Amino acid sequence: MRWILAFSLGIGPQACVPMAQYPSSQTKDPDFSAKVLDASQAIGLKPLTNLDHAHLATWDGAVPFAPCSTFSDWATSKLAARAPNPRRLRTPQSPPRRRQDATRRRPLGLDQPQLTEWDRLSLRLVQTAFDSNEVRTTLFRTRDLDLQDRSTEWGGTLDWRDDVWLIEAAPGQSHADDSVFHRCPSDFRKIFGGAIPFHFHARLLNMSAVAGPGGTDLQAAEAHGVPALVITSLSKDRLQIDWYRRGGLVVDLGEIAR
Repeated sequence: MRWILAFSLGIGPQACVPMAQYPSSQTKDPDFSAKVLDASQAIGLKPLTNLDHAHLATWDGAVPFAPCSTFSDWATSKLAARAPNPRRLRTPQSPPRRRQDATRRRPLGLDQPQLTEWDRLSLRLVQTAFDSNEVRTTLFRTRDLDLQDRSTEWGGTLDWRDDVWLIEAAPGQSHADDSVFHRCPSDFRKIFGGAIPFHFHARLLNMSAVAGPGGTDLQAAEAHGVPALVITSLSKDRLQIDWYRRGGLVVDLGEIAR
């Protein structure tokens, strides 16, 4: 698992996802393979990528409170098990934004038939977390830092810990391109525990022309398999929130205000 977590995924409007996504001989250590097999059989999930194998290898023996058919479901079940009961799902009030080419022709609403109950639970958790003034304040402060940093995109994780919704954010691991976010490998341990990964599109104050996940963001989701967020800067006091997961499913969650 250490080798699998040693590479980072580049995500952003112009990013390059490493090719080492799929199972290889590196995952065939007997102890590692036995752990993955035990988790796969207990939870009922078949790994498709190296990160799926790593995810299974973190299994602590706990069984989800309801059947899971995807790694996205499993991640959501772990966050939901420790977070308070989320509020009802709300339809965004802000108008849809112009999209990048990767999502311009995709449905983005809450009425998509592909949305499962696990997806809706993940969306409810995100909306509930973003109702927190502390979360919003942290997101805007981080966006402001990203605007100042011309070397990389910023990102992090959203989690419920110590009885509070928590945003942990930092610059990407690589500082060679302000249009790319290279996630720190340590983030994946949090993500495999249920934390929701996110990154910003904030090279400029108004990034509405590239709102939502781009093609390489969607490729990254195929690799890690868990729900993710992209947060697009619209103005000094507004951010656009988009949720997406493996399978190319994207949901426009509208805007939040400072």
